[in-house]
Amino acid sequence: MTNNYSTGYLIIEDSENFVRIDIIGLNYPDAELDWDKNWINCLISVKAGAFSGKFNADLMTFDFKKFQEELKSLYKKLDGTANFTTLENQLNIKITGDGIGHFNAKCNLMDNSSFGNELCCEIDFDQTQIPELLNQLEKITAEFPVFVSP
Repeated sequence: MTNNYSTGYLIIEDSENFVRIDIIGLNYPDAELDWDKNWINCLISVKAGAFSGKFNADLMTFDFKKFQEELKSLYKKLDGTANFTTLENQLNIKITGDGIGHFNAKCNLMDNSSFGNELCCEIDFDQTQIPELLNQLEKITAEFPVFVSP
């Protein structure tokens, strides 16, 4: 990759609320250690009821890859969970399916890693949104492959 700017994003939403991850780019594209090449600078936006905000977070390539794999499995079964968990706990999303096409995303956001202000929210949606989420994740994981797994 010759530059570290991206137009990728991931958005989980219902009619009024959302959690959106905008990919800014790699933090250390020229790092000597492969582990450091996994860090992605992101802008997190949220609207949950009367609350809204934005903050920057450093996420890992494998956060997106693991979530993509779990979400594919959840989409096939419609029952179970898919988790987006981050190393520094700035964003954690747990999507649970009820087996008949309804999904609930429990989202925990923290504006500073490990010690920041927290917001918890829930977003309900149905199975028709999963293909678009998987397309968004495919674009992100194609542009930002995992260099080394934990």
